Amino acid sequence: MKFIITMSTLILCSVTAQAQTLAERINASNVTLVDVRTPKEYAAGTAEGAINIPLEEMGARWQELKGKENIVLFCRRGIRAGKAQDILKMHNITAVNGKTVEHVKSLQKVNLADKLTFRNDKQTTYFVKDGKNVRQVAIALGEGGVLKKHTTSIPATLIMVKGTVRFLINGEEIVLKDLDTYQIPVDVEHEVIGVEKENVFIVTKGN
Repeated sequence: MKFIITMSTLILCSVTAQAQTLAERINASNVTLVDVRTPKEYAAGTAEGAINIPLEEMGARWQELKGKENIVLFCRRGIRAGKAQDILKMHNITAVNGKTVEHVKSLQKVNLADKLTFRNDKQTTYFVKDGKNVRQVAIALGEGGVLKKHTTSIPATLIMVKGTVRFLINGEEIVLKDLDTYQIPVDVEHEVIGVEKENVFIVTKGN
């Protein structure tokens, strides 16, 4: 097994015949990356090799994707990609929501197998982006491993990229699995517990 990561995120690569991780899809030779943002957003910067079919045009241009085996959609926040996915589904075209453009770009390059370990007592972390406006950290937990109770001073987004965790907040337990996302509120104490032997998620703070 190995980790695939780049400037902004990380994923565990685990090849099976039945379930391909997003990183494997993105790095496969047959991938079709589709940026569903506006042409202006696309021109400002996108994932390497991506084509642009804006969400507003997907209803008229879906045939361009007919016959493609490995389609990954993305946008700025994942919302438009989800809507484009629904349009393609109506035409019996299977596509995966890759969420954000930064998430997709981050899965395209670097190997990080030696940066994280799965511990049963606590988390291991790696700062994949520690910039002025954005901080992203990859966090690994083994089975029963705990990211102890803490708060965040600014809104944060958690994206699951491997395994399953129990997210405890406000007296509730939320189970998060591969590709699930959760918006972490400000100043609310929360805790994360690993469920499987290998669990990885990304927390992003900032714009």
